[in-house]
Amino acid sequence: MIRIAELSDSVDIQQLIQPYISDFAIHAEGEQKFSQFALEQLLQQTEVHYFVYERASKIMGVIAYREPAYLVHFFVDQADQGQGIGRLLWNYLLQSLEDGNPQQVSVNSSCNAVAVYEKFGFQCISDVCEFGGLRFIKMLRLKSSCA
Repeated sequence: MIRIAELSDSVDIQQLIQPYISDFAIHAEGEQKFSQFALEQLLQQTEVHYFVYERASKIMGVIAYREPAYLVHFFVDQADQGQGIGRLLWNYLLQSLEDGNPQQVSVNSSCNAVAVYEKFGFQCISDVCEFGGLRFIKMLRLKSSCA
């Protein structure tokens, strides 16, 4: 089931994200952006909407966006990939975004996740960037590809 994330989920979310951090964090500054403290800060921001996919009291996936439509986090537990959890979370997020009717959705993707975002209709709009201790590729999904 998908539900709104709670502050008490921060430990489980951080543990789910932890194996991915080396994919995009290039030094300690980037790693700190995925600490439990940083996640707690995100979970308390009113303009950030954070959702988890949970089954049998286990958080198996997370997705979050910052208003109006910037994808902040999108992770599925490595052990639970290939079960359609990412697709469920993505479709849930699109439904949430419909209220604001954004013309585009953007994300800074890890280099390893570009193919996943392309499946969801995103296109690369930059070369590899490094900023704030992170390595990423800027991607954009226009509303016409959101249908």
